[in-house]
Amino acid sequence: MITSIAILVFSTALFIFYIQTLCQQVLRREFSRAYFQDVLNAIDLEFPRLRQAMEANASVTYAQIRLALKMDYFTLSYLLKKANPSERRLTWQERLIISYFRLQFLLLPVRYAFHFREKQSVIRLAAILNYFANLVGEKVSMMNAAGVTVNHTA
Repeated sequence: MITSIAILVFSTALFIFYIQTLCQQVLRREFSRAYFQDVLNAIDLEFPRLRQAMEANASVTYAQIRLALKMDYFTLSYLLKKANPSERRLTWQERLIISYFRLQFLLLPVRYAFHFREKQSVIRLAAILNYFANLVGEKVSMMNAAGVTVNHTA
């Protein structure tokens, strides 16, 4: 009985480690240029200022952090899904990183409650949002290069 529980715990830990390593590998993807700047110029997102505040140890309340991350996530995930209407579905990497963001965001209150590396967690979430902004900018740039136009009819 103890052996089977130990095997289950060890297997689960290895699976979580594998998923986290896979997510980190996807997040390390190099883009040909900083597409996120185009997205930041088009819409006002909070995650760059939030990341700077965390790195500078500025005082930011948990409510501000949570709201800023949540709104930026909703904005970028919507744009990611709608950036290229010819593509119906997200890639498996995009779905994996969305799930990874959601998991990290769900763990944020626990980290703040126990004061366990909350600053690194916020910086990690901001890095994921930066990756999303790069993806959105890249997709829009590729659509513009291909001359794709979208008709908005009411």
